[in-house]
Amino acid sequence: METGYDILFFWVARMIMSGLYFTGKIPFSQVYLHGLVRDEHGMKMSKTKGNVVDPLTVMDQFGTDALRFTLLVGSTAGNDTNLSVKKVEANRNFANKLWNAGRFVIGALDKAPSRADDGSPIQPTLADRWIWARLQNLITDVERLFDSHQYGEAGRQIYDFFWSEYADWYLEIAKIQLSRGGNIAFNTSRLLVRILDTCLRLLQPFTPYVTEALWGHLKTAAIDQSEAFAPASGWEEALIIAKWPEAELTSDSDQVAVKDMLMIQDVIRAVRNIRTEKNIKPGTLIPATIVTGEKTAVFESQRDVIATLAHLDPEKLEILPHLDTPPADRISTAASGIGIFLQIEEEIDLAAERDRLQKELTETNEQIDRLEKLLNSAFSEKAPAAVVEKEREKLAKYRDTAINLNKQLSNLR
Repeated sequence: METGYDILFFWVARMIMSGLYFTGKIPFSQVYLHGLVRDEHGMKMSKTKGNVVDPLTVMDQFGTDALRFTLLVGSTAGNDTNLSVKKVEANRNFANKLWNAGRFVIGALDKAPSRADDGSPIQPTLADRWIWARLQNLITDVERLFDSHQYGEAGRQIYDFFWSEYADWYLEIAKIQLSRGGNIAFNTSRLLVRILDTCLRLLQPFTPYVTEALWGHLKTAAIDQSEAFAPASGWEEALIIAKWPEAELTSDSDQVAVKDMLMIQDVIRAVRNIRTEKNIKPGTLIPATIVTGEKTAVFESQRDVIATLAHLDPEKLEILPHLDTPPADRISTAASGIGIFLQIEEEIDLAAERDRLQKELTETNEQIDRLEKLLNSAFSEKAPAAVVEKEREKLAKYRDTAINLNKQLSNLR
């Protein structure tokens, strides 16, 4: 039984008592309570107040899926929802993101080989292993959240994975891998389809219309353009009756790939942040030195990805295990314990650079203090071991970053 908490006594209790009186059985054993839908200011909707949001008008403007997704993920289970048209518009943009990603994936099938080259084995890249492992984690988490009726949190996690990991990162890396051709391009196109297919299956309960339409196009293109997607390989007649995804087991090496990819993402973000701070034009390629320690081999293997996504000059990109004397004429920062030195064509204000590094160090130390207090509290005993281990890994990264920032500050004094 699903209903609002405001009629729990007026209707739900009466239904149970009527069922017991007439049949001797209760009509349902579980009651899922949703919150009330209020206006954007938290006021109860009323015709006299004139604050009623007409769902038909909103659906005509932004689509049924956008409104449905907003109501499903807009609040914690049992809590009231403040319905804002801006929220619906944001989720309309998410539906557009789904459609645009689908267009890219279908187009990628045309650019990639339709079959693998039997002469050489298929070796998944670091990005391939990362996104596949993250997808398996997502499927596991969504299944757990559905079992505990936390539908809103399940929707938020699918949204974050699709937008922040698949669309923002893997699709950009896929463009690089598709341009290489051969088995790398073949495997990339196959993985693009499989992950989009899984995401659409997970999203179908939340946004049934756009996912059904997009899945139909994806199915047709995949079967027509690639031998890897035979009609018998899991393509049901319609998405609404398609099999729910089941998570595959991931290996320790997959989890290492996840950690390595997160480190590379942190470095790329750090470079992008400096580019934004210094108002460097997007098309300008800048020389850089990245000091990677024991992760040199990983960063070397991802040289093209780092250079492309961070807009670095590939011919002037140095990846070094150690650097005894950091260059004084470069902007420097650190991320996940990795030192980054950028050569920007402008005179560096040493005082401003010291202030910037000191600000980063202060923020890093605040995170270290927070995590140390958290891990020294009852949290370490009560939280799941995987969650505690994840917080310990964050603490180790922040400590490495603090060491790097202190070294850079000492070289500017």
